[in-house]
Amino acid sequence: MALSELTPESNLGLRLLAYSNERFPLWQAAGQFPMFLTAYTVGRMMVGERPAFTLNLFLGCLALIAYTLMVRCIDDHKDAPHDNAYYPERVLQRGIVTFTNLKVVAILCVLLIVGVSLYIDRGIGLATMWLLLIFITNNLVQFVQVKWASLGEWLEARRVLLALTVIPFWGFGSVWAAQMGAGKQLVTAQVWWLVASWCVAALLLEIARKSRTPEDTRDSVVDYTKETSSWTTSLGLRGTVVTLLVLATAVTAIEAGMLNALGVGVWWAYLALGLTLLLPIGAGIRFAVRPDRFTAKDVSETSAGLWLIGQIICSVALFLVH
Repeated sequence: MALSELTPESNLGLRLLAYSNERFPLWQAAGQFPMFLTAYTVGRMMVGERPAFTLNLFLGCLALIAYTLMVRCIDDHKDAPHDNAYYPERVLQRGIVTFTNLKVVAILCVLLIVGVSLYIDRGIGLATMWLLLIFITNNLVQFVQVKWASLGEWLEARRVLLALTVIPFWGFGSVWAAQMGAGKQLVTAQVWWLVASWCVAALLLEIARKSRTPEDTRDSVVDYTKETSSWTTSLGLRGTVVTLLVLATAVTAIEAGMLNALGVGVWWAYLALGLTLLLPIGAGIRFAVRPDRFTAKDVSETSAGLWLIGQIICSVALFLVH
């Protein structure tokens, strides 16, 4: 059934699928597997366990996906006034799915997330402790933005500062994933390599994802490339490109450092990471020659792809070298 044919009376599963395709597509969920696989495997290796594809690995990845879906549902509640005004064509704004539907989805996600952590811990343990910290830090930010709308609007107008609010989730989230791999033993101090890579990558993906495409010139679009007098509001076109290249270089260096710290740093992994970094650098050179939105878009896309490819390289190194 085509999206245009859906109505509020259509099958609920089809309506939720339409919402997912629009706001939480399958590729986005699938892209979380390599990063979770790396974090989970790092956690196992920290406590002397061999890398392995286990039931807990797949359950933990499902919990991470559920958490990000829950955040999407909450954000759509928080952003409703803006989206109602500027995106009336969306599934939610057309009433194909309702805010009540999203509340139910979010509650089911919470139950799944908590259930997985309790199952892996066999009760309340270390993984559940890290999950609690995630809920407190990340959801506190969302609660503040909803409860105090004026503060939320102030943050929304300062996109760069708002981007920093995603760091707590990804920082604690990386430890949560590693702890699920480590089981009942506490992860070691080496986890900071993982925390650093996820935090830098979070900023990289946030800025890359919300850099306006050349075809979309609407003022309502959330965008880091808009010209502004304050860096806290936006980075401008050149500033966005430079920031993405710096973050891409930083996350690649951190990934290489993590492999070395874990004793699995090999020449072919370093070479693969270095060659991957050439993708955004090459796009950056094209931008320097012809600075416009089309070449800037290439930088954002290759920078986002670099993180996914880098995590696949790290996972392969962790499994093969160990």
